[in-house]
Amino acid sequence: MITGFSAVPACHTSMNTDMAAPVSTSEIAEDETPFSHFSNLTDALHRAKTLQRTSHFPFIITCSLSTEQVDDVQLAAKLEWELDRLDVKPGTLRLALPQHLCQHTPSHPLISTCRDLRTLGCGIALNGFGSGPHCVEIIQKCGIDLAIIEPSLTNDVDKHPNRRRILSAVVAMAHDLGVETLAGDIRTAGEHSLLSQLGCDHVQGDGIAPPMQIHEATTWMHTHSQKLTRLPGVVGGIR
Repeated sequence: MITGFSAVPACHTSMNTDMAAPVSTSEIAEDETPFSHFSNLTDALHRAKTLQRTSHFPFIITCSLSTEQVDDVQLAAKLEWELDRLDVKPGTLRLALPQHLCQHTPSHPLISTCRDLRTLGCGIALNGFGSGPHCVEIIQKCGIDLAIIEPSLTNDVDKHPNRRRILSAVVAMAHDLGVETLAGDIRTAGEHSLLSQLGCDHVQGDGIAPPMQIHEATTWMHTHSQKLTRLPGVVGGIR
């Protein structure tokens, strides 16, 4: 099932499913915003507004925050203004903290900002889970609900037994902490299959679908959903 999108630089969007797909964005209407370093979030919100209007599927758009945005103590207030201005539900947006934070103890301003974002109704993710010594502390103190696994742990994981053992431990650790996991940059059926076996909750990457315009993505979602309904099932039960 399709569970969301990831808004990434260069006006691309990535779809994710529960065990999805890079997509590129539609044309974003030019719209003035008083926050120059806020533009990537504004673009993500425009995409959310488009999907709210055109898609019949529930979705969440994940947008990675820059260091500048994370350090902005007014981030939640500015985001609330944008959500209201564009009439987008907060629950359709998940904000991903930068990977480099995994190397440091979470600061009080960061914890406060995450608390304000959760109060607003947005989800919070952590990029690079498994890449630094403070991943667990960040999840516990910042209210993370999605751990985005460090890509170096998932690339060619089906071909490297040691990497598979490490990844298994990372997925288990995230689940023990009560958060879902997402593996990005999935390129092959082998990687996808192994991640499914290890219990990873969501995957995304070129191995699921190529980048596409957002209006093409809605068509892709419909086609993908139809394929799922046509999957063969067991008739009469198993004896």
